[in-house]
Amino acid sequence: MNSSASNSNVVVASAPGKIILTGEHFVVHGSYAVAAAINKRARVTVSASKKQESQIVSEGIASPAFEDDGQFVVVKSVLAGACEEYGRPRRSFQVQIDSEIPQGSGLGSSAAIAVAASAALTSFMGKKLSNDQIWELATRAEKSVHGNPSGIDTRASLSGGIFLFNRKSGAKPIVIRGELQFLVVFSGKTRSTSELISRVGESRNMHPASFKHLAKAASFLSLQAVDALTNGDLQHLGCLMDLSQLSLSWIGVSSNELDDLIENLRTDGVLGAKITGAGGGGSIIALPKANESKSLLKKTSLDYVHAFLTSVPQEGLRWEK
Repeated sequence: MNSSASNSNVVVASAPGKIILTGEHFVVHGSYAVAAAINKRARVTVSASKKQESQIVSEGIASPAFEDDGQFVVVKSVLAGACEEYGRPRRSFQVQIDSEIPQGSGLGSSAAIAVAASAALTSFMGKKLSNDQIWELATRAEKSVHGNPSGIDTRASLSGGIFLFNRKSGAKPIVIRGELQFLVVFSGKTRSTSELISRVGESRNMHPASFKHLAKAASFLSLQAVDALTNGDLQHLGCLMDLSQLSLSWIGVSSNELDDLIENLRTDGVLGAKITGAGGGGSIIALPKANESKSLLKKTSLDYVHAFLTSVPQEGLRWEK
């Protein structure tokens, strides 16, 4: 969507989280990946404030907007980038963050907040940014948290849908027949994306030849996934997800708990299952067989509080009333 400048005292924008079907981690090193927006969103409200000091607020925590106290790093990075580009806002303001996406879950919480904040803050400042400008501002802010992100998370949050992504060529939307449904399960164990990216970099340095072949395989799996999605071949898509999980296990970003969860789901009516995002905890996704979604969710929810079904495609960045 196109952003629009606003002179309103209140600006509200929201953006979705994401799942990655194939190619995570390898996408940082130039491979293709397939990602999709999900039905969990982060909402950022920027409003004029009568207080002298501008603030960022979420879940009962308040922090000065221009103070580096370790709170709300992504939003403050967005704000710093916007101020550097357009000058400091003339009015005091409050930024309210409300997110349905668990932090550290591998579902793109910080990217969704970065995109929504980039849109809302610059609009509040009276600036009209293109989608590419919003993406650039949000992706720079993501680097302050994750070190070397590929930009795939912010692209999912901004554009929505389901797409093939490469660092050089960007995002190419994938047209699918109807809707797809995935089961998403957050393990409850949070992790640091930057630490896991560093761990994968170490694996690449220790075994360069093997890593090179796996990166090529990740691109192959992603391109095959595009064909499977376009043709509605869910059996093949599930197999590609399983193969992707094997590669992620080899580079050390899975865990015993996640492996057990995935193995259990494979016996419970899914076509394929894998971790999504950085790994080391976080979440897994599973592609249910026909008519198995609700029963699979019911069973999984007995052990995991944050289990839900999401259909794809989903809308990206949007302005809220």
